[in-house]
Amino acid sequence: MVHPRLICWIAGLIVLVTGAMQLLPVICALALEDGSELAFLESAATVIASGAMLAIAGYPARRQEPRYRESLAVVGISWFLVSVYGALPYLLSGTLDAWGSVFESFSGFSSTGSTNIADLSKVAPSILFWRVFTQYLGGMGIIVLMVAVLPYLGVGGQIMLKNELSGVAGEKLKPRVAQTAKILWMVYLSFTLLLFVLYLLGGEGVFDSLCLTFSTMSTGGFANWNDSIAHYTGWYMPTVTLLFMFMGSISFSLHYQLFTGKPRALFLNPEVIFFTAVVLAAAAVAALSLFVSGYYRKPGEAAFYALFHSVSVASTTGHSIRNWADWPALAQGAVFGLVMIGGCTGSTSGGLKCVRWLILFKTVHRVLRRYIHPRSVITVRLAGKPVPEDVLEGVWMFFLLYFLAGAAATLVLTGMGLDILSAASASASSLGNVGPALGPLGPDTTYAWLPGPAKGVLSLLMLLGRLELYSLLVLLLPEFWLR
Repeated sequence: MVHPRLICWIAGLIVLVTGAMQLLPVICALALEDGSELAFLESAATVIASGAMLAIAGYPARRQEPRYRESLAVVGISWFLVSVYGALPYLLSGTLDAWGSVFESFSGFSSTGSTNIADLSKVAPSILFWRVFTQYLGGMGIIVLMVAVLPYLGVGGQIMLKNELSGVAGEKLKPRVAQTAKILWMVYLSFTLLLFVLYLLGGEGVFDSLCLTFSTMSTGGFANWNDSIAHYTGWYMPTVTLLFMFMGSISFSLHYQLFTGKPRALFLNPEVIFFTAVVLAAAAVAALSLFVSGYYRKPGEAAFYALFHSVSVASTTGHSIRNWADWPALAQGAVFGLVMIGGCTGSTSGGLKCVRWLILFKTVHRVLRRYIHPRSVITVRLAGKPVPEDVLEGVWMFFLLYFLAGAAATLVLTGMGLDILSAASASASSLGNVGPALGPLGPDTTYAWLPGPAKGVLSLLMLLGRLELYSLLVLLLPEFWLR
């Protein structure tokens, strides 16, 4: 049986932290005098009170260590609550209506980057800060932060870490899971500081540099301007952004190993090699299409724009410097097709993840070889290590559930009046935590025109994609709670 009080205790602490985080934009609102401080204070008070009530309800179980099921429940329930409570500042400030506020919050915490704010120039700076800050928290994961500061979670913390971080399996860098969580956050913070300094050197102000740093490092994609990175002239800011979108797509544990004198772990990693090869191949196809069609007359220009948007989509960031939805069909297909790839395991990227594609291809290869040698025993290996059969089964089931979820959402959205291109591309983009879609939901448009229920469907897809399906779907099974 699941222990409800223990779930309330841990989830309450996480909600409390979320409420405390909502006090940071108050400083921003007061400093910039944008008039939104009251909305954040009211929101923070509501969230802190709700978190306190949950924690008090679970207080008697505070000394217990969460088991497997409690850990799964904490991940799914906490992310849902945090995303819902994160909508309050948008609603209380009058920036968005209820549906729009929920959509913006889910998009932020899931690091998707889809927005339904029609004109960002009319939004208070403190609200813009909250948008990107939710992405920054969601990028590495607020539960990873909690595991880092609550070492008593023990084995339960390891399960939470594995189910919040993206990919097939979470890697322990240290014997204690709290140490691993701290290392991941330290690497994340180090990259953040470096990127912030580079943006400042590019001539951007402190506030805009900080917001863009949060957005890029989390591979979230929110920007303070309607035209995203196209807001900047010259090549410096797009180039720096391109580099860090790519870095954010790679496992932070591999970055740590690079820092500790183990470069081979990063540069010879099969997933990193696969990700790099796929992105470069897509960029090459897009660049060739752009140049041959005459869309861009300079080869270097075509190559840079193609590479930037290929990395942006593959990393699930969603930044743009050109409206690639207007490109020739082949270039569009090459870039948007990367929605189905995603970044690497343990990164801030969303999507299916490259490691799953590698395992899928190797499994298909094994099936074909068995047709030639029916009695042979063939082991699927990755990085020289055998992949357990339960992992192979899990990957196949993940692909099945992923595409079923996308197809079901597409059907529901078309029933709400969306055309098939918008419905299918929005479902794929939301489930992959990318942001921009195709047609009227391209990089230079917003999701503001969608009906409220459609925003609700896409919000759930974003959360499903961020938690990679299982952590939420398992909560719908009665036996999860009763046996």
